[in-house]
Amino acid sequence: MTDRQQIQDEMSRELDEGQSKVDEIKAKMEAYGSEASAEMSEMLAKAEANLEAGRAKFNELAAASDEKFDELWAESKENWAKVSREMKSSWTSLSDKVKSFFA
Repeated sequence: MTDRQQIQDEMSRELDEGQSKVDEIKAKMEAYGSEASAEMSEMLAKAEANLEAGRAKFNELAAASDEKFDELWAESKENWAKVSREMKSSWTSLSDKVKSFFA
């Protein structure tokens, strides 16, 4: 049996971190208005989509019974790792792009 609380805590931490980064980047982009490029807007949309995919998986696992949780986690832990990597990659790419644009 997996440690459900530990898994959910880690997922929640990663999602909160991602939301914080997305919010920070959004604020920078909004401050510069039309100077923010379409490319950055597309990158932000991708980062937000990855964050939503992560939230959807978290919500599915959180709503599951203990037995179903173990089954779902066994089926989805590699997918979560992929979603987590994609979220982090999106945030890093977007953050780097925003920093270079507004530097």
